[in-house]
Amino acid sequence: MAVGDSSRSWTTVPDPQMSAWGDVFDASEEGETLSAPCPVCGATTLHRWFDLHRVDPRTVAGRPWQGRGSQWQWCGSCRSYLHSSGLVPMWWRTDIEIDPSVLTHQPGPIDDVVSRME
Repeated sequence: MAVGDSSRSWTTVPDPQMSAWGDVFDASEEGETLSAPCPVCGATTLHRWFDLHRVDPRTVAGRPWQGRGSQWQWCGSCRSYLHSSGLVPMWWRTDIEIDPSVLTHQPGPIDDVVSRME
């Protein structure tokens, strides 16, 4: 199946790869598409997207943040993903616009947009 095929199911990141997954995303400020391989399947199809809910600039633990929001991290190949709420980093910028009414816990609607841009 092709990347961006929303008919395929998504699965949460397996526990054995959770630490490596976090390390890859924490180390990157690349934007929507990361160059690192997926810790689950090894493909170079990792993505992330933040939705800023409330602008509230602050510095926490020496890192600047834009405010509170949600984050989706996913692999377009193996369909592993992680969704969380928290602070959106100051470096985050995107031209991708997603209708908030289509957002779910799973990254499918976002992946559909990102994969069309690749």
